[in-house]
Amino acid sequence: MGGDIVQISFGRGWRRVFDSPPRHMEIRRTKFSDIPNLSELTRRIIATTPYYSALARKEEIKKHDARALRQMLGEPKYYYCFVGLEDGKIVSFSIGRNEAGVYWGDWFGVMKNYRRRGFALAILKYRNQVLKKEKIHKIWSDTRSVNKESIALLGKMGHRKLGFFRNGWYKQDFFLWEKDL
Repeated sequence: MGGDIVQISFGRGWRRVFDSPPRHMEIRRTKFSDIPNLSELTRRIIATTPYYSALARKEEIKKHDARALRQMLGEPKYYYCFVGLEDGKIVSFSIGRNEAGVYWGDWFGVMKNYRRRGFALAILKYRNQVLKKEKIHKIWSDTRSVNKESIALLGKMGHRKLGFFRNGWYKQDFFLWEKDL
């Protein structure tokens, strides 16, 4: 696991972008000691997302429970897990995997009360820096076609829509995205 940590402070102009600035934001690779809190956060975010069917939420929660996260952290060259913290509390995450030099973004999320404060942007920028350093050359990801927040964020981060997939995973509609690093 890399020891790189990024700490971000917001100056006077933060109001133009975010609703309120984080008091103390830290973005880093996930540690094994984070698993209980991270698995609870992923469960809560996936369970309450309005964009997925009941079946999709159930299956995705199972794929990101504490056991699965432990396995992911045991393979740091294949899985990439990052957390965003405010004052030591995990409030955001990004999880994905390396497949032959292409990163597939599985999930990223921010705790509801911490949204619109820069956590999603910060964690994805940090993730991209780590991926570049580790010679990953491309990012692929998907969003539900109705997830306006993720669509806007990926567009802002320079991702391109590759296509629209009707009746895809869990029989729901998705956009596929790509970003060259």
